[in-house]
Amino acid sequence: MKITLLLPLPPKELSPNARLHHFPKAAAIRTYRAAVGFLSADKVAASLTFGTWKRFLAENPRLRLTETYRIAGRRKRDVRNLFAAFKAGEDGLVDAGLLPGDDDSVLEHGAPRIERVKTKAEEGVLVEIEEIS
Repeated sequence: MKITLLLPLPPKELSPNARLHHFPKAAAIRTYRAAVGFLSADKVAASLTFGTWKRFLAENPRLRLTETYRIAGRRKRDVRNLFAAFKAGEDGLVDAGLLPGDDDSVLEHGAPRIERVKTKAEEGVLVEIEEIS
């Protein structure tokens, strides 16, 4: 079983290079985490029943999470910074119940990638959650 979600890109405040006071950064983390949790739970509920996913998680305790960052424009991006900025999004997936946890015992990360798209409307984080066989 595999779930594919297109989620919004993390805000610039979550970049490791952002030099923010901890209060605005904490607010950005809270907002993005809640948004990803809400959007992912809504998209999965539309495609399959949540009970089916819960049974799948019980049978397959190890999952692979792969992120593809879909970005418009030619500006160079550091995929490791995008990966670090998406940590709040990963926590949102755990909050929504799509991931059993985010530690190494249950989750393996695939290599993150950057994919160029033509318009800003196509931007986002393409998240693939699949079982490890």
